[in-house]
Amino acid sequence: MKKLLVSSLTLILSFSTTSILAEPKMNHADMNNMDPKVDTLDQQISHSAIGTVTKVDASSKKVTLAHEPVESLSWPAMTMGFSVKDEALLTKLKVGETVDFEFMKVEQGYVITEVK
Repeated sequence: MKKLLVSSLTLILSFSTTSILAEPKMNHADMNNMDPKVDTLDQQISHSAIGTVTKVDASSKKVTLAHEPVESLSWPAMTMGFSVKDEALLTKLKVGETVDFEFMKVEQGYVITEVK
């Protein structure tokens, strides 16, 4: 009876180990193919930041900001372009001005939803 139990446990453990080792490793490219509902949830999250306006491009409806770190995204300080949700926001933004702003992730990148 003891030999049967030990043999059974050995067999079970060997199948478990084999399936774990055979499991493929996930990389960044695989993340793009994950459940789209997760992306949808991420797109509903609003992030806050403080940044200095370095460029306003009304023709492309974009603004470039040198922003401070964004803790909610674990981003360091950087300069990047953002689209604006409402073109009227562009009239509020002047090069050299420091602003508090809210933004969200969308399919095409990140869009500013509010400027304070």
